[in-house]
Order: sequence, then C-alpha cells, then structure tokens
Amino acid sequence: MTKEFKRFIALKEHKGIRKDQITGNYVARKYVDNKEFCETFDKLSEAIYWRRNFHPLLTNSELKVGASTKSFNDETKIKISSRPNGVDQRFKFEDVWELYKKQYFPTLESQTIDDRLKFAKNFYADLMHLKMLEVTPELMDHFMARKVSEAKILNNPRRINFDNDLKALKAMFNWYRENYDGMFINPILKRHFAMGIIKQRVKASSRKMTIEQVRDFLNAFKDQFWRDFAELHFYMAGRVQELGGLQIENVDLKKGLVRVVDVAIWGDSKRFSRLKETPKNGEERTVHLNKRMEEILRRRIAARSSTPCLFFRESTGERLDFVFQINGQPVTYRQVQYSYNFALEKAGLFPKFQSTHILRKAMANIVRKEMGLDAAQAAGGWKSRDVVERTYTDAPNELNRQTVMHIEKLLGDSDQEDRDTKSRKEKLRLVVN
Repeated sequence: MTKEFKRFIALKEHKGIRKDQITGNYVARKYVDNKEFCETFDKLSEAIYWRRNFHPLLTNSELKVGASTKSFNDETKIKISSRPNGVDQRFKFEDVWELYKKQYFPTLESQTIDDRLKFAKNFYADLMHLKMLEVTPELMDHFMARKVSEAKILNNPRRINFDNDLKALKAMFNWYRENYDGMFINPILKRHFAMGIIKQRVKASSRKMTIEQVRDFLNAFKDQFWRDFAELHFYMAGRVQELGGLQIENVDLKKGLVRVVDVAIWGDSKRFSRLKETPKNGEERTVHLNKRMEEILRRRIAARSSTPCLFFRESTGERLDFVFQINGQPVTYRQVQYSYNFALEKAGLFPKFQSTHILRKAMANIVRKEMGLDAAQAAGGWKSRDVVERTYTDAPNELNRQTVMHIEKLLGDSDQEDRDTKSRKEKLRLVVN
C-alpha cells in the first residue's frame, strides 16, 4: 500500500508556514482579529518575515525617491513590510505635517519656521504619502540609507550629517504622539543619527583661534567698516546677529556700556527681515566697553548715513537706528560672510576657519585660558558653564594639563623633602660620631 502524497507539509520549526513540495514555494498563514490572511513566497526567510510583521492595516510601505542624481533611475522604490506603529488614526504623514504647520508653527520664530519648511522640501518629501502607521524605525533605516547615498553623490561640502533634519523630524513626531496618538512610538532612534553621518566633523578644539590668529584676521580687513564690525564682535563675544541688530539707543558711551537686547533676523535671501527684541537665550546682557570699543562705536555712530532706515520696531513703530548700517540699510548676512571669509583667506586662515561664529568661540577660549571659566561664561553671556566648557573652550584639556603639572610638582616637592631629610640625618650622624 503506497503512502498518500501530501503536497503541503507543515514546518514544525516555523509555525504557520507550509512548504509546497511541487513548486518549492512557502505558504505563510496568519490570523489577525479572527481573520485569515495567506501569502506565498519563494524563500523561507521571506515567509518568516511576513509572518512576523504583516498587519492588514498596512500596505507594503513604499518609500518613493525621485531621481535627484544620475546614479538613480527615474524612480526608486524601497519596499518595507513592518508591524504598525501606534493606533490607526487614518493620518498620512502629509496630514500630520499640515496640522503641525497650522497648530505649532505660530509658536516658533520665523527663522525656525523657514528652516522647518526647507526640511519639508528637501528631507520629508519622500515620506509624505506614507501612513503614520507605516513610519517605523525599520522604515527610517532604509530612508536614512537612501538619503546618505544621495548626499554622498551630490557631495555638498557643507553637508556633514543629517542631525538638524532628524531633530526637527523627531520633534514633529513627539508633537504628534502628544496630541494625537499616545501609542505612537517615535521611530527616530540614536542609530539614525549615526547612520546620517556623511563625513566626520573637524574637532571643535582644532578650530579655535589664538590671539595671534585673531590679530592677523582683524589686520586683514581692507575696509574700516568691516574691521570695526569684526573687532567689536570679538570683544563682545556675541553672536553675529547681535552686532547686526545693535541699535544706537542701546549704546551708553557716558557709562561705557552696551545693552545686548536686539537681534537681527535674516530671511531666506540672507537679507534683514526684522528685529527680534530678545537674544537667543531670552535674557538681555550688559557689555562693558574698553577704550578700543568706545573708539569703534564713536566712529560708527558719527559715520552712519543720513539716509533714514526703512525698517521700524514692531512693538513701538519707531524707526530703527543701526550702529552698523550701509546707506541707511542694516547689513545683510551675506555681506558679513563675504567680508569675514575674504579676511580669513587673506590672513591664511581659510578654510580651517570659516563662518561668522569663530570670534565668539575665540574670545571665550582666550578668556578661559587667561582668566578662568567663570570669566569666559560672563564674557559671552552663557547661562550654563557646561556649554562654555564643552563647546566653546578647551577647558577639559587645560584642566587636565594643570592637574598633571600640579601633581608632578607635589611629587617633586615630596622627593625633595625626602632628600633634605636624608641630608639632615647624614649631617647629624657625622656630628654625633
């Protein structure tokens, strides 16, 4: 009697999966909410993956990436099947993005809003069509791999990583979880920040100017206006926006003080957009003037244009009166960038040093070395010592140097004391004998 042939045999090691002995395919079966779902696969690994991750609320998520470079075809699709993230609120990513703009953007600064809109155009676009249920850590793995691959081909020298893009996206996901779906798990993890590194950033400690380099930089300016701007920027240890927005009404030459209150906001075109009436940390500060700073301010106030400025203070409607203005107009960020980079290149400091933040870092680091961490914190108006220590100065390295030098001195003093004691004992022994 012949044994009955079974076309499908169950795999004991893999529940819910059978093998078709004729075709060699694997049939996976899964029950969700008492409903049966079935799918056929060529490979066992695919069947196992489907059994583990399939859910009927999800389609097989497709991450569509347009052809931004020659290396890709007209359209590349990354297919990801995964378990749902959160509760089905019937939201797509684009729906949440619109709600986020409508409800949360009014609480943000205009520059922050501009940045977020850029992220939406360049970074979020490939996610817009997805259901929020489909946005999982596994999907973000593929998404980041694609973004890094594109970035390396485009080879933008200013693109170091995707940290800012991911932080903004993570903030939006947290907002969605807080307001719409408490079961949603933020899919952006530490590993995605690591995956988003395109090239290693130059260590900050190697990008802090010495006093000699600052002197070379200032002497390289061909125009007195920009020399004054940069030198005052250095002495104030401020942000360049504070110099760009500095108003004559906040300069008190009799008392030798400058109140840091107003901040220039530059828009997409890097032209002056408006005046923000609080510094970045929300607190105004006072800067004491030395003779050189007084000389600069007297010169700039006397030389300012007679042409009335076209901008007004939003809170009072009063016409703005900038310390640094060109033909009645506030300086643009592009003008500052161009002038700084020109001087850096002329002084032989470019490209190691670039951007407009170098003088704030330089002042903090020089003051830290000469006068201590508290003085550095006071010079730049930082709230936290930790920020000054970690970001702006070489404090840990300097403290390490001081520590080992001090211990060496103690050890040397101890050895000298031992030698002196032995010498005294030897002399005493000779006298006694």
